Amino acid sequence: MQVGFDREWTADDVLAAQETSPFRIELLGGIPLMSPLPTLRHQHVSGVLADILRSAVDGSGVGAVTFKSVNVRRGHRDVLRPDIVVVTSTAAISGLESDDVAFAPEDVLLAVETLSPGHEGADRIDKLARYAEWEIASYWIVDPKALTIETYTLDGNVYEPSASAKPGIETTLLAFAPVTLDPGTLLRMR
Repeated sequence: MQVGFDREWTADDVLAAQETSPFRIELLGGIPLMSPLPTLRHQHVSGVLADILRSAVDGSGVGAVTFKSVNVRRGHRDVLRPDIVVVTSTAAISGLESDDVAFAPEDVLLAVETLSPGHEGADRIDKLARYAEWEIASYWIVDPKALTIETYTLDGNVYEPSASAKPGIETTLLAFAPVTLDPGTLLRMR
């Protein structure tokens, strides 16, 4: 949902508001995007996928780290909060040591958004375009109800669909490294 305000917001406004808001607040081109906190299903699916990606990172030899629900900030007009990101180890170490509250887009190897009711347009259109503009190599969209994953790979300055995974079918998806999974397992209990 987009919310009207009497002035354009800045990244600093959003970061300050995130500390106390009951809503998830992001900033896209100076326009705040607010959505309710994720449903339990959304959180569970994202958590299981984050664990799968963490294992894939660990087994890949790629110097990377997986984070859930962290800010990615570019300049003063954009702060997005993917459900999952895989970032370079260098960026992760630097961020942890300095207590940063956001990663730069150039540190992100993969951004993952889990769809939320009423927010699908932002994930499928606005964020897809912004992440491509930021040159994030891979973008995944997870549908927590259908248990599907759509993957996009950067081709020049736009994303091209690269794969889709459906429940009941083990699929290898490419990002920072090959990740083999069955999206049907995203609802499993740990």
